[in-house]
Amino acid sequence: MPEPNDVHIGARMAARRKLAGYTQQQLADHAHLSLGTIRKVERGERQPTPSVLTGVARVLHVTVEDLTGQPYRELPQDEQVHAPITEVRAALRHWDLPGDWFTKPRSLAALRADLDAATEHRVHGRLTRLGAALPALLEELTASVHLRTGKEQRQAARLLTLAYDLAHTLTYRLGYPDLRGQVEDRLRWSAGLSGDPLLVALAEYKRVETFKSAHEYSAGLRVLQAARERVADEGRGRGAEWVTVLGGMRLREVTLASRCRDEAATDHHLEQARALLDHLPAAADQRHHSVVFGQGNLAIHEIQARLELQQTAEADEVIGRTKTLPKSVPPTRVSAFHINVARVHIAADRREDALDHLQKARKAAPQVTRYKPMARDAALLLTMKYRRTTEELRSLSSWFGLE
Repeated sequence: MPEPNDVHIGARMAARRKLAGYTQQQLADHAHLSLGTIRKVERGERQPTPSVLTGVARVLHVTVEDLTGQPYRELPQDEQVHAPITEVRAALRHWDLPGDWFTKPRSLAALRADLDAATEHRVHGRLTRLGAALPALLEELTASVHLRTGKEQRQAARLLTLAYDLAHTLTYRLGYPDLRGQVEDRLRWSAGLSGDPLLVALAEYKRVETFKSAHEYSAGLRVLQAARERVADEGRGRGAEWVTVLGGMRLREVTLASRCRDEAATDHHLEQARALLDHLPAAADQRHHSVVFGQGNLAIHEIQARLELQQTAEADEVIGRTKTLPKSVPPTRVSAFHINVARVHIAADRREDALDHLQKARKAAPQVTRYKPMARDAALLLTMKYRRTTEELRSLSSWFGLE
């Protein structure tokens, strides 16, 4: 089996396909993909979209992470960012232990301050610092939920839900799907205790990640629709916070519909998301409960959806309309924008433009970019597609930890 840092995603896919005893045609038939797509991805001539990856993983009975090579641990500095995962696992196991097992926690005000600091690490993509802060925070907030009652318990549950949300980001970014699934279960538990309908909606929003990974896009859309309709009914006239969460759900529906290759549904959800922009108090992207919604994040999702639907010209149009992202777009989303734009340029054989946007993604959120499979694969495919490799591209590939 090829080592993760030696090959692109397509080569891993080919190795897993052969190990499972499938021909390229058989894999294409079972995954409902064209033979041309399988051939081009395996040869490194085309980047696979997430829906291609999940479809192939389902047929080969492997995880998407098996195909992408996650978790990435090629360089010495990678060990530091992965080190807290063991303690995060322990904190998740302790969720239902009796109250007398825990040490008495600090005040909710002190825990809220630590949570705010950890949230800033997430917003700016500082995964090492986020991971270092999370285990103790999860343990102490879990204790707070078990050792408090009434209103204080609900407040503690609210903070714990937001901390679990941070853990979801960390486990997703670093490539631990089993742990991410545990976090989603804990999120639903603590959100229910909080009594906050927006946090309950957030838990469902995050839960859909598991459906995405399993190629169960239709099921994920049903979960989102039910949660979105509850938010819409409960939040009439309540302001930007509710509109932001509702808009974020619409954007996730855009993603799932595009992975279903349903152009009509994708366009419908995009239209509904645009209509929600009129209810925001300003043009700036809003962020509430980790959900980002506004013109900038809508453009990011539309570019990604057009890539899934193989609508490169339409993706180019969105890029052309999006001259600059609003300053309110978090650095991690700025990174996502530039990675998606780079993928469009690779699909259109615009090497220099693709490299430029990968560098911009790195500048916006270095750690998030480094651990993003599509960014790593884009850098590797650029070195494979062109005979002359520039020093700039060699440097970027080395920074990703690629051979």
